[in-house]
Amino acid sequence: MKIIASGTFDHFHDGHKYFLQEAFNRGYVMIGLCADSMFKTKEYVEKIYPYEKRKHDLVQYLTKKGHTYGKDYMIEKIEDKFGFAVNIRNIDAILVTPEVRKNAEEINEVRKGKEWHELEIVEVPLLKDDKGVISSTRLRQSE
Repeated sequence: MKIIASGTFDHFHDGHKYFLQEAFNRGYVMIGLCADSMFKTKEYVEKIYPYEKRKHDLVQYLTKKGHTYGKDYMIEKIEDKFGFAVNIRNIDAILVTPEVRKNAEEINEVRKGKEWHELEIVEVPLLKDDKGVISSTRLRQSE
């Protein structure tokens, strides 16, 4: 199975690790890494790491986990919520959290318009700790 797992992956944390593990449990992971231009409305935008650092942190973690670029996963810069999901036909599924499920549904609408198969939408919950949802926003806020 080829599955998309997209995100900002800023201040790489346990929630990201959980999300990516769920993707790797299902097959070849097509990671959409958000470009810096996508952050205009995020909280604490000035504290978001630049694209190259976020990519480096992601690759470093995946390598440590034993995943091989090209064999187990790919990383593609995405400039909008659709990313490559509407440009590559041969994809099976997309992994989402509840907050971005609507984006996956919109992606499927575009794919239907192209007469392509819809992606299976696999929703996983956000990881929580004793302070609530583990998020990059919370980490940036505490800096």
